[in-house]
Amino acid sequence: MKTHIKELEDIAMSYLEQSGEKPNFANRDFMNTVIIFQTALMDKMYDTQEYDEMDLENRLKMAESCGMALRKLIHTYTNLDTHDIENFI
Repeated sequence: MKTHIKELEDIAMSYLEQSGEKPNFANRDFMNTVIIFQTALMDKMYDTQEYDEMDLENRLKMAESCGMALRKLIHTYTNLDTHDIENFI
């Protein structure tokens, strides 16, 4: 799997250098950042599951719970529902 390590570093540094300016993300741009974050989150969650030697059933429950919590967080603070794909086209 391609990790885009260099590109992510470049993007992160460019935002840190913006001096607090509002980036004005369109909904689609926001969803792209959510996809990147969710991928990184699930990768780290997998590491935790491996460390805890979690069985498949509990891994699936944890992943679903994490996804639902992220959806709720996003909806609470942005009023966007990540399951309503029409918001992001």
